[in-house]
Amino acid sequence: MKKRIATFFTQFGAVVVIVGLTIYLVVQMTLGIGEVVETEYTTYTSYTKVQNLQGFIFRDETPVFSPSEGANCYLAENGECVAKGDVVAVTYSDISDVDVQERITKIDGMIRLLEQSQISAGASTTDLSMLDGNIQSLTLDILRDVDEDNLAKALRKEETLWIQMNRRQSLLNAETVSYGTRINQLKAEKQSLEDSLRGDAVRVTTAKPGYFYTTVDGYEETFTMTALADLTVDGFEDMCRSNPDERILEDACGKLITSSEWFLAVIVDRRTAGLYQDGNAYEVIFPYSGSVSLQMKLYKKVSHTEKDKVILVFSSREILSDFDFTRNQTVQLALGHYEGIRVSAKGLRMLDGVVGCYVLNGSVVTFKQAEILYQTDDYAICEVPKNASTGKRTNRAEISPTQLSLYDTVILSASDLYVGKVIK
Repeated sequence: MKKRIATFFTQFGAVVVIVGLTIYLVVQMTLGIGEVVETEYTTYTSYTKVQNLQGFIFRDETPVFSPSEGANCYLAENGECVAKGDVVAVTYSDISDVDVQERITKIDGMIRLLEQSQISAGASTTDLSMLDGNIQSLTLDILRDVDEDNLAKALRKEETLWIQMNRRQSLLNAETVSYGTRINQLKAEKQSLEDSLRGDAVRVTTAKPGYFYTTVDGYEETFTMTALADLTVDGFEDMCRSNPDERILEDACGKLITSSEWFLAVIVDRRTAGLYQDGNAYEVIFPYSGSVSLQMKLYKKVSHTEKDKVILVFSSREILSDFDFTRNQTVQLALGHYEGIRVSAKGLRMLDGVVGCYVLNGSVVTFKQAEILYQTDDYAICEVPKNASTGKRTNRAEISPTQLSLYDTVILSASDLYVGKVIK
């Protein structure tokens, strides 16, 4: 039955469209126009033209090695700021001890969460409306992060959300909810687990302060600041073809970053390199990091007299959470950003050597010039008109009688078009 109803409405809709089109054509013929005029409103749009390139990251990274062989259990989170002498990992000779230590680390996190969840007298967190607002905001932030595939960022906010939710529960059920008992149970479990550790354990400490990362790629001693200072086109191409250091891959349990400054190097042709000037900031997009866009300053250019290759080196001091610092990754270099009036390519015409569009002003055909900023096979982005009184372009929708303007009715197809033609 449902299928027959759906078929009926489909057929009925088709009939309505056909009848409506027939009536429209009859009216057009009755008016003596003899043609169907296709039009489209102009809209405002923006577009960033990018070029996909292989980028290589330069920064000083110090591999961190354990003084003993075995299985590593990490005590510092990836990207965590650590001080000199901090314990970032423990190497166990008995691999089963790693699972025990990971449980101990998890218990430490649970204890920390529950201790922060307790309501203290006079705390601002006793404001229920404030707690509800925090919970709502955090939930939306986490959903947004998940939607953007920033799962690590979402997980880092999970603990804060749990704290706020626990505080709310404690505030509403003060007589029945107490985290003290559960905290004592977790501490007892932790002590029992620590007593069960059997093998040798060697602590891995940091020799200097910085940011600790648990992953290495074997290029920590290749793409360095020293190599960047002496960079040549041939030398850079050799570095890009080099293999990672197996010693670092097999033996290092992490690495330490001591400076926030890092550099990105890409190879382009000379024509493209001419679009960029030393010291200026340009947009670089990183698909490996959720397509985050950074404004990076052009640090220097390196060229070769006999090759149509130029190395563009960009610099940044931004250390973003969840940013992928893989040495070799695809990046998108912005070649230009365009904002203006969008018009279909079908509406662009040439009149007396001037590019523009036929536009309907009421029922009268006029011609307006179009200053094209960017064009594809389907559409063009045109400059917005200047303000008539100041002669300057603004972000307002200026209406011009001679230049293509926002929401103009552009004629895409019609026969025998000319300025002054009246379309009834």
